[in-house]
Amino acid sequence: MNFAPLLSASIHPAIADAARYLQTLAPGDALPKRRNFRPNRVPGLLGYYFLLDVLDNGEDYRYALAGEHMALLFGTDATNMRLSELGDDAQLARIRDTYDAVVATRTFHYVRGRYTWPERSVGIERLLVPMTDDDGTLNTILGISVPDTQLDMLNLLAGIGAAVLEIDTTIVG
Repeated sequence: MNFAPLLSASIHPAIADAARYLQTLAPGDALPKRRNFRPNRVPGLLGYYFLLDVLDNGEDYRYALAGEHMALLFGTDATNMRLSELGDDAQLARIRDTYDAVVATRTFHYVRGRYTWPERSVGIERLLVPMTDDDGTLNTILGISVPDTQLDMLNLLAGIGAAVLEIDTTIVG
């Protein structure tokens, strides 16, 4: 997978490390295989990963894994929940549109923006990467969301509820 457009931008160093690692798993235009991905290869991101199962060719998505810090950002631990089970509001529709775009284009999507709650916000960088099974079927989206704040601040935000993602910058592979 060609991460050159992302790696030429000013991005969080841990996201750059993840992109370089994923590039070794899928040189050229290939997609990384889910079975080859090892989260501990970029230890600075442990807790910030999430894995989405792509169900029925993108009809729905299931959070197969949500790192411990993701529950703080998402406002809930979504592990083993389908996106369709989380509600039907405009924010979830935007998230679904992004996941659908990753599946349709078979390329990475990066955003820089902020999660906003009433009276608070946290800067965020998020990378979504499509992954395949051994037969080349896109069956997983790897997500990485890195906040610009310390974990103690995320703990203060826990329980406030789901945040709204406001996007400032987008890079698509």
